[in-house]
Amino acid sequence: MSATATAPAVVWSLPRVLVADDGAPHEPIDGLPTGAFLRDLELTALITRATSLDVPWAVDLDTIRGLKADEAAAEFAVKRLGAGAVVSRRPAVVRAATSLGAVGLIAINAFDSTGLRRVAMAGPLPAGAGAILSPGLVLRHLRADELAILPRPLVGHGLIVRPADAVACLDQATAIVVRRDAARFLGLSLRRVSPSQRLTTVPIEE
Repeated sequence: MSATATAPAVVWSLPRVLVADDGAPHEPIDGLPTGAFLRDLELTALITRATSLDVPWAVDLDTIRGLKADEAAAEFAVKRLGAGAVVSRRPAVVRAATSLGAVGLIAINAFDSTGLRRVAMAGPLPAGAGAILSPGLVLRHLRADELAILPRPLVGHGLIVRPADAVACLDQATAIVVRRDAARFLGLSLRRVSPSQRLTTVPIEE
């Protein structure tokens, strides 16, 4: 039986803005729902950060030192630590995370000439699995046919600094990952627009 057939429904609401973790406490931003994005950590630091967060969070398993990025690691991140989304270059890890009820995101490097083609090479992804594209600012410049290749949810990560760039990338993607200061600037910018124009969460239900 395929992973798609056995995966439970994905009901986690993905925040449209994920703040790249910098070790400081996660602070809410007025008018801007945010989650956290954990990467480049020792395993012990991941456990500490994960257990201290009270917002939805994602983890890039390929960058966690002391933890082999495989199906068992996905289970540990989702079931033991409570990850809402798991990022990896390995399709098997993405499928494992999705089968556990999390959102699996396959990592794609936009500057790698084979990056977009690798999505097709990965084979069918289960319902609820998507992609994270780095650098995320490239989203503004992809052709329609290139965007169509990428599964959803689609997250942009990297080089997104200015509020205008953030909003433009969110026109193309489900969510973005930004640094804390960029999230604050985006929040300030959005306070100047009407409530109907502000960012909302995007429910992912398959």
